[in-house]
Parts: sequence; C-alpha cells; structure tokens
Amino acid sequence: MRLLRHPAKCGAPRNDILPMDETYRTKAIVLNRRPFNEDDTLVIIYSLDKGKLELVARGTRKIKSKLAGHLEPFCLAEIMVVRGRQYDYIGAAASENCYFNIKNNLAKIAAASQAINIFNRIIKPKQAEAEVFKLVKDFLDTLNRCLPVMVDQKLLANFFIFKLLIKLGHQPELYHCVKCRDKILPQGNKFDLAAGGLICQKCLTKFRSKNQLTISQNTIKILRLAEKSNFRELLKVKIDKKDEKEIKDIVGSFLNYHFF
Repeated sequence: MRLLRHPAKCGAPRNDILPMDETYRTKAIVLNRRPFNEDDTLVIIYSLDKGKLELVARGTRKIKSKLAGHLEPFCLAEIMVVRGRQYDYIGAAASENCYFNIKNNLAKIAAASQAINIFNRIIKPKQAEAEVFKLVKDFLDTLNRCLPVMVDQKLLANFFIFKLLIKLGHQPELYHCVKCRDKILPQGNKFDLAAGGLICQKCLTKFRSKNQLTISQNTIKILRLAEKSNFRELLKVKIDKKDEKEIKDIVGSFLNYHFF
C-alpha cells in the first residue's frame, strides 16, 4: 500500500532522514479530531499495536491538504507516526476504509457517533488490545453494510457498548443470582447495577435496591446471545420494541453506573 506523503511545506520531518526508532507505522481507527493551532488538527486514534493516541496532523485545516481526507472520524487507515519532543505527529496516512455507507446515512452516523464517543471516553490511552480493535472494526464493518430496514442502528450501538464492557472486564452475571448463586429461573428477576448482574426473585425480598432494573426473560436471552455472538448473527434476531427499550435502558444504566 502506498502512503501519501505529508506536504513538505507543512514542516513534517522526512522519513528517509530519521532513525528507524523515530517513526513507526500502525493501523488505526480515527475516533475524533479537533482544531489545533492555526492550520493543524489534533487527531485521536485507536491503533492496533499502540492503543489510543493523540497525534498532531500538520496543515490539515488548509483547503489543499491531501492528508485531511484520510483522517476523518470512523476512518480505518494506515498511519505513519513521527515522534516529536512535545507531540507526536502524523507524517503520512492512507485510508483503507472510509465507511461511506455510514457517512451517507443520518441514522448510521448517529449510531456510530454514540458508540465511538463512548469508546473514546472510557478507553485509557496507550493500552493496546487486539480484541478491542477487532470489536470496533467489526462494529463499523457491520454498520457500513446495507442493513435491513427493520434494524435499529442505535440498538446495534448498544450491543457494541455491551460487548465492549465485557472486553474491559465488566462482564455481567446473566446465568446465576449475584447474591445466592442459584441458577436464574425464567420469572421475577431484576438486573442489579451495583452487583453487576441478575438477582433472583427470592433474593429480591432481602436485597431490594434503587439500583435494580426490571428485566424480562426475552431480554436476558438476547443479552446472553449478544455476549457470545458477532454483530452479523445479532442482526438476524427478531427483537420487539419493548425488549429494544429494555436493552438500551440496561446497557446505558450499566455503563453510567460503572464509568460516568
């Protein structure tokens, strides 16, 4: 793959005059970017081998910048990073997938923004996890497909958040009561945010709390499936509006309780 060189007038160091340990290449997903100085941009990426990084892209706010189009949010790109004294810089970039089907659909943009913004907020810098990178890429790949009309894109974003929380070590208990450890029976359960999972009807009489949410047996089954299945498999599951709302409420509340 041919990388695009950063224009020389932007002041980027040349790769051929730098020691090998002063530059490196990485595959990355662009999470966000914002203005930095007069003509530059601060780009936040999640890279396969370096984790989350903040990098300066010189000259990308200029109209004639050739680099800017490769560094749009939700873009998968190969990036050459140049180490600097105060900041590391993007010396070159070549997009592999710009996810045009997402960017041409308002509902998909909203779902991708919700998922990626939350991801950006809870992921710590410079902690690379190949499985987390794959999860983000799989989510964007799936959202970029021509999805059936009945698919709720924001529900897909909630499945992404749910699976991300599991990857980060916050796996909810969905099979046994978090108090007595008995196997969960079909009726009368709730989801306990503080304890991190289901609490059975018997234990609810002893351990009632404002942090317990109503959860149906259908929602329990769907969350169990989401824990083990990929996004394409989840698209095949028929979910009614009541269960959709319940899933969104539980995932959102679980996220807020443990992170925000």
